[in-house]
Amino acid sequence: MSEQEEHIKGFLNSSTYDQLSANQQKHAQNILTRFNKYMTEEHQLDDTAWTPQAVQQVMVGQFIADPALTNSFGIAVSPVLKAYQKFLGNKQLGAIENAIDDQRPMMNKCRKAHQTLAEMNGQPEKKASIAKKTVAKTATQKGQKTTSEEVQQPSAPAKLIPAGKMKQEISRIKKEVATAPEFKGKDLSIADQQYLVVEFLQLMYQECHQGLNQWRFNDLQLVLGMMMPLDPNITKLEILNIVPTAQALFDYLKRTDQIDMEQYRVALKSIAYMQTSQNMLASMERRQRTTQLMLSYIQSQGVDTDDVKKTEKWMDAHQSEVATFMRSILSPWGEYERQQLHKRQQASQQQVPVEKDRQLLRKKRAPQGIKFSKKRRKRRKK
Repeated sequence: MSEQEEHIKGFLNSSTYDQLSANQQKHAQNILTRFNKYMTEEHQLDDTAWTPQAVQQVMVGQFIADPALTNSFGIAVSPVLKAYQKFLGNKQLGAIENAIDDQRPMMNKCRKAHQTLAEMNGQPEKKASIAKKTVAKTATQKGQKTTSEEVQQPSAPAKLIPAGKMKQEISRIKKEVATAPEFKGKDLSIADQQYLVVEFLQLMYQECHQGLNQWRFNDLQLVLGMMMPLDPNITKLEILNIVPTAQALFDYLKRTDQIDMEQYRVALKSIAYMQTSQNMLASMERRQRTTQLMLSYIQSQGVDTDDVKKTEKWMDAHQSEVATFMRSILSPWGEYERQQLHKRQQASQQQVPVEKDRQLLRKKRAPQGIKFSKKRRKRRKK
């Protein structure tokens, strides 16, 4: 028995455990076993060394991603975690309790989102429809709404710099990222931060036709919150650090007078509430990220996505705008999507049973192969 298993066993026989409700006691062992597992795997921390930041990240990660987890499980998580840490006497108990309380609403949203994904993806007849209807909206807004009109690609500004010059600007900024103080001491390596910076600048120019000092609020959210997390090559760690890297970039550009104060203000506003949704997206595979962004968009239209039938009905009634939105967020990754479609088509064709000719099924004498050819060569030599 490991040390953490001994801790759980001790907790289950303690007076602290006895103070929990019947529902909390029912789920306590499962909650703690799962949470310790992911805390160890994702942060290399045992149960006596939890930190507030690590606790919040685990709460919205794989720990809560199982669609089989029930509502009663979700309700029990926070009180069980707090009681367990109190039992262990964690020195940061107060900060951890606050972190758990703050993250609880987002954790429950994540759990419901995973359940909805499983319900919708579990119906084969709906998969093709969902693929066509997938749309996106950042799950980052607090009191903000994004409509389909807001994500239409803007027309090119009159003073948009030429592509060649923009390429030079991006190359220069990439080099300066390596030495700029704003990018020091981050969770990502300099190379990974350069990757995100270059991708952001390229997408703003390529997809939204905007250079430095031309960024618009809605397009910043479109690129940072929707397009970049769907990059087929992006890692989960990079998704978690899109917002910190963008913040560092904006600070660097403002310090070096490459953007003015108004542009800086708009840029910061665009990422103000984005981190929680990025945490959720980082816990998913790419296909699930796309579907989750769709659900967030549908929720912004006043639809209760917990009701699968209502969600499907709304999607059927708004196919055109859904398809438009889908094209907009997947536009940069069109070649990848085409390759995936081709693979699916090939797999589908290979699964079609082929009726074999009865004549081909009869037993045949195995060919002699190379031995036969050697005999032929000997005859010819004679």
